[in-house]
Amino acid sequence: MHRNDKIRKIIVYSPMLFVFCFILFIFFYFKQYNFYEPYIFVMGAFVLFCVYVAARNISKHILHVNKTNAQLQEQNKLLEELLYKDHLTKLPNKKSLQQDLESMYSPKIIIIDIDDFHNINEYYGNDVGDAILFEVIGYLHDFISNTQTKLYRVGSDQFALVEDAILDIERYEQLAFELVSVLKKKEVKVLHKTQKIEINCTIGMALEEENTLSKAFIALDYAKKNQRDFICYMKNLDTKTDYAKQIKLASTINEAIIDGRIVPYFQPIFDKSQQANKYECLARMISKDAKEIGPIDFLETSKSVHQYTKIAKILIKKAFTTIQNTDKSVSINLLARDMSDSDVSNYVLDKIAEHGVAKQVVIEILEDENIENLMRISSFLDRARRMGVRIAIDDFGTGYSNFSYLLQLQPDYIKIDGSLIKHIDTDKNSVAIVTAIIVFAKQLGIKTIAEYVCTKEVYEKCKELGVDEFQGFYLGKPLANLL
Repeated sequence: MHRNDKIRKIIVYSPMLFVFCFILFIFFYFKQYNFYEPYIFVMGAFVLFCVYVAARNISKHILHVNKTNAQLQEQNKLLEELLYKDHLTKLPNKKSLQQDLESMYSPKIIIIDIDDFHNINEYYGNDVGDAILFEVIGYLHDFISNTQTKLYRVGSDQFALVEDAILDIERYEQLAFELVSVLKKKEVKVLHKTQKIEINCTIGMALEEENTLSKAFIALDYAKKNQRDFICYMKNLDTKTDYAKQIKLASTINEAIIDGRIVPYFQPIFDKSQQANKYECLARMISKDAKEIGPIDFLETSKSVHQYTKIAKILIKKAFTTIQNTDKSVSINLLARDMSDSDVSNYVLDKIAEHGVAKQVVIEILEDENIENLMRISSFLDRARRMGVRIAIDDFGTGYSNFSYLLQLQPDYIKIDGSLIKHIDTDKNSVAIVTAIIVFAKQLGIKTIAEYVCTKEVYEKCKELGVDEFQGFYLGKPLANLL
């Protein structure tokens, strides 16, 4: 008998039994005194009837409450399924995984992402997308059938294989490779069993005990960006720490700009007689405790936090102010994008005119990115040349700086990249490449500058090969003022 039915019967019959016993008591009590008034029995019967009606109503109310509770329990169960289960596949979802992870001692997680799933859905429709999902689920269920691994759906096209187990790197790497082979280039029949769609998957894995899920997603993201089938999480993949450092550095850069602590340093460039006839303007940031911070520590970050243009303008203005009343020349570094950006390029030309230093300025085209918009860059360089500005190509011999650009950009100088210069006294290959550059440059009437002249031997070798000018720590380090 159901527990609620027992409770109902107890509630219904107990008062009746009590009243019946009470009437018997009254009956026998008065019997001994020969007192038999009928109204006593009538009253007892009436009381018994009232108790019965009350008990019946209470019983109905209890049944209603029990039914309501059962309905609430069923609704709670449905809500729990909605909260912790994926409505399409009925697999436990990401929230369920997060809850399960709290009780795991050493979770191991493999995330599987179906490549181009969004495009498949867009092109073929959701029905086809759903069919592919269930096909992949079938493969995954077969893959884990003989293990303690649990399958979750953690995204629209992402699944997780999770188990709580001791660390065995070789085992998990083998599992990942096997999983890649299982899911790679699978053909799924979905369109009336005539057309097949090839599916591929990308896999990210994490074996660490802390923040395992987020680390698995970091590994997955890295694998997708680098077009790898599978990546296991390593600390150097985590960009969150780098991002936090970037945010802090961005604030430091902004404060330095406001406080006027972005300054130009000038590294001398020497001719064959070791006379400093020009200088390269280099960026420095001065810390609050007056320490010098080199460009490698802040300039790249300034690009990603949109402060680079401000820094470039500050350096240009201060450099031109420094040389305007001297006979010294200064070279300023410009990216290809600076010369394509009307804001920066117009600023450069305006400041050259304002300070009257056109014949003292050399624009160095930085070897930082591919020059794609040559027409626009050439237009800027032509305007600068007409003012009397000279042009140099920086870091020549690497990247985009090949001989064809010499013909298109027609520079006055080429600065031979330091990677070719620093071992030129001992490396025959460097000698051969630099010799070819010098011969070609001389035929075009272009002067050559050797960068990274770090020793006397390097300097002498460069002179022997016919380099025109020299720059490097052997001859002079960057300084806050001109020599």
